[in-house]
Amino acid sequence: MDAKLNPVKNMFPNRSDLIESLYRNDSSFNSLCDDYYLVAEQIRELKGSERVSSSSDIVELRKLLSELEDEFNIYFGNA
Repeated sequence: MDAKLNPVKNMFPNRSDLIESLYRNDSSFNSLCDDYYLVAEQIRELKGSERVSSSSDIVELRKLLSELEDEFNIYFGNA
């Protein structure tokens, strides 16, 4: 399965099969996974970067990640 699902599966390990099924069959869920992956990667890169990054940037990205997690919970509640 797509490596972009790894951060989502790590966040929701008990939903792995459902995540894969929704990813294959629901384009909106697919986009949500892509967004989550991109934000998680950006946080990871900022943390590992030698350049100085604003802590407010990371705070904003974490807030966005949390909002995306809320959207996943909505999907899981409706699945």
